[in-house]
Amino acid sequence: MRIVVLLLTAACALALGACGGADERDEKNAYVKAVNAAQNEFSAEVASVAARITNKSSSKQDRKTLADFQTAIDDVVSQLRGIKVPSDVDTEHKQLVTAMSGFGAQIEKATAALSNPSTPAIARAQQEISTATTQVNARIDSAIAAINSKLAEK
Repeated sequence: MRIVVLLLTAACALALGACGGADERDEKNAYVKAVNAAQNEFSAEVASVAARITNKSSSKQDRKTLADFQTAIDDVVSQLRGIKVPSDVDTEHKQLVTAMSGFGAQIEKATAALSNPSTPAIARAQQEISTATTQVNARIDSAIAAINSKLAEK
């Protein structure tokens, strides 16, 4: 999934941006380490969930898969919220959390659309997931670029 690759790239870029004085560098490095840990856990969970998506899965199985994906999103949002954020990237970090939270809400909406599976409902759910993924990728790109820019400034 593109979001996993994007988060991996973002985490690596964050690691390169952590510079400054010793205390400031330590704070930034701790932040980068925490974001990387959250991302790694999310990436592993998404890979596990994605492996269960098949053309032959039932609507019930699809709802379970999406629910598991939702749990992975909720978990990474919780982890991101728990990270001690350097003050100079607080706003940008909040944008990252908001992007992931919004993604979770959109996936939840798509999952609900599958509660009465019909061809139109499935098509709507697929479109909602596609749209949500596109939107979150753009928001994460923006937040990560802003974080990297600020971390590299000092």
